[in-house]
Formats: sequence, C-alpha cells, structure tokens
Amino acid sequence: MGRFELENVIKGRIAEAIVEELLRACGNQVYRFGYESILQNLVQSGSRFDRHTHNGEQLRSIPDFVVVTETGKSFFVEVKFRADPANLLRSRLLKQLKEYWMAKLILVTISKPYFRVVDPQSLFEDEFSFEDLKADPDLNVTERAMEKCERLVTRFLMNGTQTNHQGRPA
Repeated sequence: MGRFELENVIKGRIAEAIVEELLRACGNQVYRFGYESILQNLVQSGSRFDRHTHNGEQLRSIPDFVVVTETGKSFFVEVKFRADPANLLRSRLLKQLKEYWMAKLILVTISKPYFRVVDPQSLFEDEFSFEDLKADPDLNVTERAMEKCERLVTRFLMNGTQTNHQGRPA
C-alpha cells in the first residue's frame, strides 16, 4: 500500500470517527456496522470469499453505521471522505447503497459545507445532490455540534491546506 493510499484510508477512518461523534452529540444512538466491523473473519479469509459475486458485492457495501434517532427512527449510514465530492458521483457505491441498503450517505470534504448528505430516496431520481447535513430532517444535527466537528475536519483532514473565507483551498 503506497503512502497516498494509506493516507486516504486513515483519513476515511478519521472522517467516520468524526461523523460518529457528531451524530452522538446530537442525541442519536450510533452503532458500528460495516464490513470491517461485522465481518472481520470474512475479511481476513479473503481467499475463501469471492468478493465479486452478487453476495460478495452486497457484503462489501455494508454501511458503516446504524443510527437510531431520539424518536426511534433508524437509518443505515455510510460515511465517505473525499477532497472532491464530484469523484463520488461517479462511484458505483451510490448504486450499491441504494440497491442493497437504502443508506444515507454522509460525505466529509475539505470545502464547506464539510458535512453533506444524500438521502437514499433521492438516489432514485435522475439528478440528486449532496445537501448540507444540517438540512437533513432526520439526524437532528445542531449548529453547535457541527461547529466543533468542522474544526476537527480542518485540523485532521486538510493537511494544513490554507483555506479562504469560504472554506475552499486557497
């Protein structure tokens, strides 16, 4: 694994941890789910598991979290870190999240808004967009919690990149 690839893996895990704590700080219960969390033995026995079958693809696309709101609604949530959100739009991950899991996708990025969400229902539409996570009607993200977590994004995920007043790399 090259330095750049390793760095991206680590940034992805940091993004997951930040989102997990953000959702908890807003009164949600957050349970780790995900391929790596649930299926460690399967992951480690890669030679006996064909990842390219329909079932293999479904297992590899298990969302990162199950989130239960204060009102009892539950959601699958997948978290991804991307410096450029457009790269995710071309990913087959979106199709898998819709097809297999109906999961909300939370994108963490280095330009404001740092936290964006795609509701799974909108993936059925021809055009969809990432919305500011604060606008999500289900997850109850507060401004205060968001501000704290935005500081973590700039500290741990932006590699000291200088940003302008709009949060974009300068």
